[in-house]
Amino acid sequence: MIEQLRKKLTVFLSSVITMILATMSILLFYAVVQEYSNSTYASYSQDTNLLYSYLNQTNIIDMNILNEYNTKNLNIDILRNDKKVLSTEAFKESKAILQSASPYMQSEYWDDYYSTINKGDSHRRFYTVRYDHTDYWNSYSIINIGGTYYTIHTVYNNALISAYKIKMSILFLIVTVIAIILLSIVSYFFMKKILIPVNEAYQKQDLFIAVASHELKTPITILKGQIQGMLLEVGGYKDRDRYLKRSFEVANSMENMVQEILYVSKIRTSGFELKLIDIPLHQLVENVIKEQEDMAIDRGLQFHIRIEESTWIRADEALFTKVISNVVGNAIKYTNEDGNIWVGVYKRGEEIIFWIENETESIDGKEIPKLCDAFYRIDKSRNKRTGGSGLGLYITKMILEQHQFPYCIENTEKGIKVEIRCYEPTRRLL
Repeated sequence: MIEQLRKKLTVFLSSVITMILATMSILLFYAVVQEYSNSTYASYSQDTNLLYSYLNQTNIIDMNILNEYNTKNLNIDILRNDKKVLSTEAFKESKAILQSASPYMQSEYWDDYYSTINKGDSHRRFYTVRYDHTDYWNSYSIINIGGTYYTIHTVYNNALISAYKIKMSILFLIVTVIAIILLSIVSYFFMKKILIPVNEAYQKQDLFIAVASHELKTPITILKGQIQGMLLEVGGYKDRDRYLKRSFEVANSMENMVQEILYVSKIRTSGFELKLIDIPLHQLVENVIKEQEDMAIDRGLQFHIRIEESTWIRADEALFTKVISNVVGNAIKYTNEDGNIWVGVYKRGEEIIFWIENETESIDGKEIPKLCDAFYRIDKSRNKRTGGSGLGLYITKMILEQHQFPYCIENTEKGIKVEIRCYEPTRRLL
């Protein structure tokens, strides 16, 4: 599923990159070609005006000066009475263009011609003629040279601009395609990297579902066995009562597990909505211990409590009550028979410290960071004894992280110690 998502995201990202690069390339290509065309036209206009100015001041048509413009891809025709007197013949298309773009075919030519003859004005016209799918720049000027009126017709070889456009379009296409391919490859590996957390989340979800299913399978099997025993009525009503009691215990355990699974699912889907208020931590801890004291007495456990008064914190009361209840309940479950549990609340600077320590077997240091993972257990035989779901500490961790309260779990000489650092109301940053 992740691989399919990766491919789809790569295709989507590549498509977006293609559209962006194609758009940018087209705009840049247009800007480059337009700039080249504008600068070339400006150069053509300047050269043509210089030519006209020179010829206006001379009485002789100098072929040498015309030949100087031959290197500028500019064809110059000297015309008199529709006859070609001189021509640089700068490019092969000039003859055909002269026929289709002759100055004599322009609507304003004769007005310019008679105006020049009668008034002595010098007229210059620039115009464009399309020939063989190419727009050619043309100009003409009627000039009196040695008492004879000549028409100077110039044509710029715009085929060079068309060739430049083709060259640049190929270059832009190659660069764009290479860029798209490279960015698509980068996108593929980038998606692989960016989807690592998603893949891990899916794996955790699959593991969560698998473990939850496994944990529910065991009590369901036990429950079915108890019901089957009652149906067979082995041992009479005395055994039936035992089956019913055991069935109730298993059903109760399953209900607790399902509630915790639903609670975790709700947290993952909607998150927490913290309702922060000032709460007395010392009183909250005392209330939780009183609620769970009977379970501790049944196992022969003894509490040693050292709680300072007036230790207030700012937190969500319902959620933080669940935290203390989970931690205390976990200590009761895993304390050795007839063992001791030490609980403390005290102020240290601007922090309020809650800690609980219970007599039990030490834990491998490598296992401690995993204690708060969902369904993680070091000794499953403990769980068989206590009937826990393996979600208590996981929920506790999520609530503490949402409150931004640091916590730690460590081995001690007596057993395992859990410490939670809470902040006073004035210290809260949420």
